[in-house]
Amino acid sequence: MRVAKAGSTKSSPLPPGEGGPKGRVGVAGFRNGRGERFSREGEAPAEPHAQRRLGGSLALPAPSQGPSVNPSTLIRPSATFSQREKDDWRRLLSMIVLIPILFSWPLAGPAPALAQEATKVDSLFDDDGDAPKESKPADGDATPPAVTDRDEIGFTQENVAARMSELEERMFRLSEALQTLEPENASRLKLALKFSREELILQQMRETQELLKDAQLSKAETEVREMLAKLDHLRRLLLAEDLDFQMKLARLRQLRETAAQLERIIGEERRELAWSRKAVEIQSDAAKLAELKAKLEALVKDQKAVVERTQQPLEKGDDIPTEVREAARSKEADIRKRAAELSEAPPLADLQPSFLKEADPHLTDAESHLKGGEAREAVASAETARTLLQRELDRLAERIEEGEKAIAKSEFERFEREQTRNREAADSLAAASARLGDQGISLQKDLIRASGAMAGAETELGRTAAEPAADNQDEALKHLVKSRDDLDKGIESLLVEIRTELQARILAELAEMRDAQVAIRETTEAQAERAKTSRTARLLITGLAPKEGELANRVEELRVLTEETGFGVALPTALRVIDRQMLTVEDLLADADASKPTVDLQKRIEEDLLALAEAMRRLPASSPPPPGSPLPTDLRARERELNRLVAELKMIRLLQSRLNDETIEADQDRPKAKEDVLPPDLKRAIEALTTAQNEIHETLSILSNRFEEPAPEPKIPGFPGVLDR
Repeated sequence: MRVAKAGSTKSSPLPPGEGGPKGRVGVAGFRNGRGERFSREGEAPAEPHAQRRLGGSLALPAPSQGPSVNPSTLIRPSATFSQREKDDWRRLLSMIVLIPILFSWPLAGPAPALAQEATKVDSLFDDDGDAPKESKPADGDATPPAVTDRDEIGFTQENVAARMSELEERMFRLSEALQTLEPENASRLKLALKFSREELILQQMRETQELLKDAQLSKAETEVREMLAKLDHLRRLLLAEDLDFQMKLARLRQLRETAAQLERIIGEERRELAWSRKAVEIQSDAAKLAELKAKLEALVKDQKAVVERTQQPLEKGDDIPTEVREAARSKEADIRKRAAELSEAPPLADLQPSFLKEADPHLTDAESHLKGGEAREAVASAETARTLLQRELDRLAERIEEGEKAIAKSEFERFEREQTRNREAADSLAAASARLGDQGISLQKDLIRASGAMAGAETELGRTAAEPAADNQDEALKHLVKSRDDLDKGIESLLVEIRTELQARILAELAEMRDAQVAIRETTEAQAERAKTSRTARLLITGLAPKEGELANRVEELRVLTEETGFGVALPTALRVIDRQMLTVEDLLADADASKPTVDLQKRIEEDLLALAEAMRRLPASSPPPPGSPLPTDLRARERELNRLVAELKMIRLLQSRLNDETIEADQDRPKAKEDVLPPDLKRAIEALTTAQNEIHETLSILSNRFEEPAPEPKIPGFPGVLDR
C-alpha cells in the first residue's frame, strides 16, 4: 500500500515563554471564519480575565467577565491563556503529531526513539524547556526486572490507544466549543472524528494490543500498516486546506450510502409486494380450482364406471351386450367433451393440464373400438384414459395443496414480520436522513409516507387480507421510488459541483506536475555526464527520486478522486499509466541512472501530462447518459456529449499510442532466433503490456456501450440521404 504524502504545513507560532515570538499563537491547518489562518498578533492585556471551563477540556472567556470574544477569531494573545489552556492545546497538538510518529517505527526496539520524539513534542509547550528534571533516587538493593521487547511494544501500543481515545474526546469537545465561533474548524474536527469512529481506529488499536500480547507479530504488523494509512488520512483531514471540497466528498459518500440503503429497502418492498399479489391470485383461484377439481373427480368416476361395465362381461368370457356397448360409447363421447372443456377453463388452462389433453385421443380410440365391436381394445383405451385423468386429478390436488400452504396463516405472519423489519429500516433511514440537510428533508417526508403505508400493509397481513396489503405496499413503493429518484438528482447535482472543482484542480495539478517534471528532467540531463565519474552528481540524481515519488503520489490521489466521483472513463486509466511511468522513473533515479532512456521516459511523461490536460478541457462535468441511449436532440446537450466522446477518445488514443511505443521498445529486446527462450525481464514486460492493453480494451468497451448504434437510413430513389447532404 502506498500512502500519499501530506502537503507541507507551516509551523504554528507559540506564545512567549513557549518557543514562539511575542504575543502570537496559532494552530497549524486551522482557519478562522474569514478563511485566514490562525496567526494573529496582539498585545497581552495587563490582567488576564476570568476563565470558564467547557466540558472540562477547553477554557474560553466567560460572557459576563472580562473582554468579550471576537466572533472572527478564537485564538487570543498568549498572555490570556492559562496554564490549563496551554496544557489542553499542547495535548491536542501532541496527539496529532505523536500518533503517526509512534506508528512509523518498526516493531522491534522503538522505545528510546519514541521517548525522544515525545519529549520534543512536549517541550514545545514547556515554560522552561532547559529546567532539569527531578529524578527519583534509585534503591540501592532493588534490581529492576528485565523488560523485554514485547513488554516495550505492548506498553507503547497501550499508550497510543490511550492517546487516541483522548484525541477523539478532545476533538468532540473542541468541535462543540467552536461550533458558533468557528464553524469551519468545527466542521473539520467533526469530519475527522466521524472518519476516526467509522474506521474504528481506536478499536483496531486495542485489537492490535491483544495481538502483541499473544506475540502474533505478523498480524500485528498488518494492522499497524493499515492504521498508519488511516492515521495519515486523519492527519490530512485536520490539516487540509481544501476543507470545502473534502466536506463535499464526505457528503457525497453519505448520499451514496443512503441511496444504497434505500435501494435495499425498495428491493425488499418489491419482494413483499410480489408475494402479496401472488397471494391475491392464489386466493382468487382457490374457489375456481376447487370447483374444477370436483368436475375432474366426476370425470374420473364416470370413466371408472365405463371401464367396469365394459370389463365385467369380458371377465366372464362373454361379449359386451349391444345396449351396454352403445351406452359406454355415448358416455365416452360425453367424457371426452367434458374433458376438453375442462382443459380450456382459465384457472386450469394456466397450469398446462398435459395429462388431461393426453387422455383425449385415448377416449376417442375407446369410442371407436366400442362402435366397431372391438371390446378388449376399447377396454384398454378406456383404462389408459382413466389413468391419465387420475394423474391430472392428483396433480391438481397437489397444486391446490401447495396454494393453501403458500397462503397459510404462518406465511402471512412471516411476511408481516418481514414487513415490520422493512418499515423499521425505513424509519431508521428517515431519522438518519436529517444529517443530509435540505436533501434529507424531502427524503424524510417520502420515507415517513412510505412507512405509514407499510404499517397499513402490516395490519392487513395480520388479517390475512392479501389484496389490501398489496395496495398499501404498492403505495409505499411509489413513495420509495420517488425518494430514490429525488436522491439521485441530488447526487448528480453534487457530483457536477465536485467534478467542476475537481477538473480545475486536476488541470492545475497537471500544470504544476509538468513544471516539476521538467525541472527534474533538466537536472537529470545536466548531471548525466558528471554522474559517470562524480559521486556528488550521482547523489544529486538520487536525491531527485523522492521528488519523482511525490509526483507519483499526487497522480495517485487524483486517480482515486476520479474513480470515486466517476469523472471520465479513460481518465483514471490515463492517470494510472502516468503513475506507473513516474514510479519507473523514481526507481531509475534511485539507482542514479541518468541515461538516455531515463531522460526519454521523463520527456514522455511531460508530453502525456500536457496531452491529458488538453483532452480534459473538453470533458463535461455532468454524468453521461445511460448505456444504449441515443445522442440527445437538444443542440447544447448533443454538443456536450460529443465533446465528452472526443475527450474520451483523445485519452484512449494517448494510451494506445504510448502502449504502441512501449511494445516496439520491448520487441527490440526479443531474441532474433525464434527457438531462443525469452529473458525473464522481457516476459515481465510483455505481461505488463498485455495488462495495459486489456485495460484500454475494457475502457473502450465501456465507452462504446454508452452509444446506441444508429439505425440504417432509408434510401429514397432520387433523394440524397441525411449523411450525404
